[in-house]
Amino acid sequence: MQTAADMAIAYREIEVAEKLLAEIKEALAKAEVPDIRDVFGRQQRALQLGVPNSDRGHRLFHVPYEIAIPVLEATIASHRAALTTLNQKAASELAKPETTRG
Repeated sequence: MQTAADMAIAYREIEVAEKLLAEIKEALAKAEVPDIRDVFGRQQRALQLGVPNSDRGHRLFHVPYEIAIPVLEATIASHRAALTTLNQKAASELAKPETTRG
């Protein structure tokens, strides 16, 4: 069950990253600012990169879209590599006799 959940999360991360990457590349190809808005509907001229907020959270503001492109591409590649491993793990788990699954 955990392997399936990990696979679903990886697929979702890839989906979100690919959509954002496509939006950014399309806008930049047209020499436009990507139409990415915050929760209040305000257009953002850059992205944020951070660790979830807490007393030890970290966040970079105003990460240029040009820098976001290689970060998104690396994120997608990383999740695809994880999926390869997870697919092998799932196949191995499914090959185990029913009595040893847990």
